[in-house]
Amino acid sequence: MAEEKVVKQQNPANDMKSNLTLKHRLAYGAGDAGGVVTLVLIGTFMNRYITNILGVSFATLSVLLLVWNIWDMVNDPMMGTFMDKSFSKVQGKKDKFRPWMLRSIPLIVIGLIAFFSVPSMFEGTMRLVAIFLLKIIYELGYTMMNIAMGSVLGVMALNDKERTTLSSARGMGSTLGGLIGSMALPVILARLGENTTGYMVAGIFAAVLGGLLVFFHYWGTEERNVAAKLAAEEQAEPTKVTDIFVTLAKNKAFLSLCLHSIVIVFGQNLFNATLPYIYGDVFGDLGLMASASAIGMGLPVVLLLIAPKLVTLIGSTVKVIRTYLLLSVVIFVGLYVWKLVGDLSPVFYMIGASLGIAFMMMSVQLQWGLVSESIDYNEYITGKRSEGSIYGNFSLTRRVGQMLAQSLVVLMIGWIGYSQQAVQNGQAQTAETVEGLMLLNLIGPAVCALLSWASFKFIWNITDETRAEMTSARQARLDEFAEKQDESQA
Repeated sequence: MAEEKVVKQQNPANDMKSNLTLKHRLAYGAGDAGGVVTLVLIGTFMNRYITNILGVSFATLSVLLLVWNIWDMVNDPMMGTFMDKSFSKVQGKKDKFRPWMLRSIPLIVIGLIAFFSVPSMFEGTMRLVAIFLLKIIYELGYTMMNIAMGSVLGVMALNDKERTTLSSARGMGSTLGGLIGSMALPVILARLGENTTGYMVAGIFAAVLGGLLVFFHYWGTEERNVAAKLAAEEQAEPTKVTDIFVTLAKNKAFLSLCLHSIVIVFGQNLFNATLPYIYGDVFGDLGLMASASAIGMGLPVVLLLIAPKLVTLIGSTVKVIRTYLLLSVVIFVGLYVWKLVGDLSPVFYMIGASLGIAFMMMSVQLQWGLVSESIDYNEYITGKRSEGSIYGNFSLTRRVGQMLAQSLVVLMIGWIGYSQQAVQNGQAQTAETVEGLMLLNLIGPAVCALLSWASFKFIWNITDETRAEMTSARQARLDEFAEKQDESQA
């Protein structure tokens, strides 16, 4: 009878009411906050630590970065598939993803602390081996946590509003983690110096705080979607690595998400990479970036706070995302036209560009709910529940977009005639180069946002009718499960 009560509580699963508690929301956001705190140290200071403190050459570092990027691309889908296969072996006797959050903590904490302390104890080849292996250990832990965090949304949320609420919580957690890391870590290094002690203390700070936040994430999340877990337990065939090809062929919603992910990550990196050139070479004041960063921190929080209400008002998460994307296109194109026909002041650019990128990046902050919905849809059309595998492969598409951006953006800046010699001699760039920079910085992201909008408009195929059919199928499975429970207890 206890199981029957659970079933009734989830009927209908697409009800827009939310029973998520404050603990659920805070804990889910804490996962990304903890992960991002550690990523700030890795992403911002790792290269300086390896070259300036450990004395590794830039050529050697470039090889290490290449190998690490390849490992990351393999690691994400591999980890997700492994989580799905592992759950199928335990017959539902435990949670599917939360145990992996707990297992990730020692890998993240020990790996990060060791990475920023142990290599200095060695010389030569052994130092390189230590750098390489300890980064792999940290990345293994981070990927384990990240895949589990993203996948658990599908077995935690019961409807579209809950998915959006949790996605918003994750976005705010990510923003908070980035803010803490970007404020605290430079202070630690400034006080202790950029030396082995300074980086060791920074590593301890980021690792311990990140580990505590991830533990809170583990403690406060709940795999409460009985239908999702039941589907994973009772599927006839185990998850296979090749399932992703079937998913891409049959699941248009997931295909839409993958295309969106590649182009939007490319657009984000293109905007961020050209931003210093806009302030430094177009407006002649690199210091304005600090004010732009302050505006950029506040806008996403406001947009995330109102996102669940917009879902109720507009009707679905995908419609909210499409609206945000179109707003970003209008703003970016408007700023570019303004620059062509008149005088675009740094202040108006700063406000407008911050709004444009904030609206565009809402598609990233809210996409996690759509990933979960595509997982539900995949179960509906294929009979397989594969959160880990699908989320892992979706994460791979983000790596692809990032890799393309890192490779092409530098070439694009060279193609428009940017002169390093002019900068060294204190000279301004040519008018054609300035126009090219504005084109890359504004029209490039606008095109990416428009392509993302098109993928959700013309490829995404989950409608209200489809959601109703998915809900009916899920409820039928729960009713059948309740009847079996009653028969076994009779």
